[in-house]
Amino acid sequence: MSLGKHLASTSERVNTWVEALLLVAGVAISVILFAQVVARYMGESLSWSEEVGRYLLVATTFLGATVAYKRAHFIGLAGFGARFGLLVEQIIVRGLQLLTLACFGLITWFGVIYTVNAWSQTSTAVQMPMSLPISVVPLSGLIFLLHILADMTKARASAP
Repeated sequence: MSLGKHLASTSERVNTWVEALLLVAGVAISVILFAQVVARYMGESLSWSEEVGRYLLVATTFLGATVAYKRAHFIGLAGFGARFGLLVEQIIVRGLQLLTLACFGLITWFGVIYTVNAWSQTSTAVQMPMSLPISVVPLSGLIFLLHILADMTKARASAP
């Protein structure tokens, strides 16, 4: 199996897992917030619900962005270079891919540093290490890098 096919296959598998995780996180957010509303209506409060709901929402935002990239649902510059010819369009696409790769490489790098540095801090209500919710930043960065590399090898394979 070639590198391009291996990257594409891995990218697809990871995206499938992320989509399933997003479904679970969405259901969990709904159940937690519903339980919080019911508890407040009954005069009680679930002290942990807002914190956990917030962390799950942040995780769905970062992980959901990777799925949006994989499905190509971001606003793009498709066709911008078409009026200048196929070669210019391919140069623009490759340049954007390299810039995106560099951007998410930096996000992943600094996300790892921030995650490691936050290990000694704990969350207010749940008292878990803050590295756990923050780790979604470098994790989603790695997933972005995988998807971008898969796109770059696919583009190279399909180029004339």
